[in-house]
Amino acid sequence: MQPEIVKFNDNVYQIDVLMEDKPGRMSCYYIDSSNPILIEVGPSNSFPYLVSALNSLGIENVNRSAITHLHLDHVGGIGHVVEKYKDHFVYIHELGIKHLPNPEKLWNAVAAIYTEDWLTENWGKIKPTPIENIKILKDGFNFDLGNNRKLASIYSPGHAKHHFSFYDSLSKTIFMGDTLGLIYPHGDFVQPNLPPPDFNRNILIKTLEDISRLELNYIGIAHFGIHENPYKLIDDAIISIDKWVNFINDIPELSNKEAAQKLEEWVTQNYKSLKIDEQTIKNYMQNSNFEMQVWGLRNSLI
Repeated sequence: MQPEIVKFNDNVYQIDVLMEDKPGRMSCYYIDSSNPILIEVGPSNSFPYLVSALNSLGIENVNRSAITHLHLDHVGGIGHVVEKYKDHFVYIHELGIKHLPNPEKLWNAVAAIYTEDWLTENWGKIKPTPIENIKILKDGFNFDLGNNRKLASIYSPGHAKHHFSFYDSLSKTIFMGDTLGLIYPHGDFVQPNLPPPDFNRNILIKTLEDISRLELNYIGIAHFGIHENPYKLIDDAIISIDKWVNFINDIPELSNKEAAQKLEEWVTQNYKSLKIDEQTIKNYMQNSNFEMQVWGLRNSLI
């Protein structure tokens, strides 16, 4: 299986890195300019697909990457990237200085949710990143892409306290990682992504409202792809977040496992009422960990 590459306006490339050996699960982005940059690297097991895609574009070296946040499906492969590409620097939230050179805590936190066996098989073991290859992001930092083109770093917590989004001044694309939510290939609606321990309803909605004030042509998310109608998608995300918060708030007597089952049934029924096709619904259900969502939602209500 070969990674699919889609070229958008102004030399923005969307790369499907075949996370978990499945298409349409994880997007990384490459902005080709006189001073290019890679956005996201995916998990360790996606690293060969990422390299294959870059090679197919004639790219033999990548000097820098910008990572939205420290969740392993976004940053897990960075140790491999730094090892392969000469003088590669990764730009990430300041917590990266603590965790990327010694990733055991990140690994254990995710393994506690997914199990170590699942994590090893699907996302792969992490390689440490040398501290000298890590650069700390600050809100408002601008990457110089050349020819007066900038990529602005925007601190965007709510999904995770270590989350940044990146705004391309030329294409007017906001690369949002997981801040918007999930859009598995079809492009019609947003499903919330609200994991523990950092999901915070008020902070996340403020982040989305702040982003909606930018001049936007496109939204690029990790799961999955670049989409038009950015303002509608942001509005849809805000509405869906509140619906999920209210649903879980109304069933406090159920265990996380029981609540997750109820949430999945409710979400499935909502999609059916919207006349969403069965295959799309199945795609969302298979790629959603509803018990983790309940954990994140309830943690935010404490």
